[in-house]
Amino acid sequence: MNLLYRICKYGAYAYYRLFFKLKVEGLDRLDLNTHYVVCANHLNLQDPMVLGALLPFKTRFMGKKELFKNPIVGAFLRRIGVFPVDRDNNDLKAIKVALSILKEKQSLGLFPEGTRNSGFEPLKVKAGTAMLAIKTKTPVLPITIDSFYKIGKPLRVVFHAPIVFDVYYDQKLESEVYEGLSQEIMTLIYSDLKHYKLK
Repeated sequence: MNLLYRICKYGAYAYYRLFFKLKVEGLDRLDLNTHYVVCANHLNLQDPMVLGALLPFKTRFMGKKELFKNPIVGAFLRRIGVFPVDRDNNDLKAIKVALSILKEKQSLGLFPEGTRNSGFEPLKVKAGTAMLAIKTKTPVLPITIDSFYKIGKPLRVVFHAPIVFDVYYDQKLESEVYEGLSQEIMTLIYSDLKHYKLK
């Protein structure tokens, strides 16, 4: 982790620990000697900061390309490892960057729905999450973010058991298979919402 990443990480952790009822579950399920395709539901713009604060290893996140229009914001995001993705098209450049990150044994952070979802059921997702995991033989780390981000209220983050799709390794799969596996991941993530449903 570079210095700026560390400052952001520990600053965010202090903020959420001080101002929210932070509860973290399942962190002991992580193997610090491996890397992951990290994926979570997306409730709020603060979600990446929460994950960055809690994950015990540096994670490179995809961010929508619109965030990079401001040159200062874009430079900051790149400095902490975020890279742009065009959500409206099949962004081959972003996919290549994601693949290279995983092949370099770094963790990759994704919000598979591609946008914020204020509902209690997952949106339809594309094939990307499972495809990246299978192509690079990387475990998936599903995370449930369970909060409505009100100061003093619960912020619950659940690290689920990593998923390994090893039965699909080295196989030629149709996009529908990747999409189905990706959707199953999101269904698992949404199955553990508690506080958010009580808002």
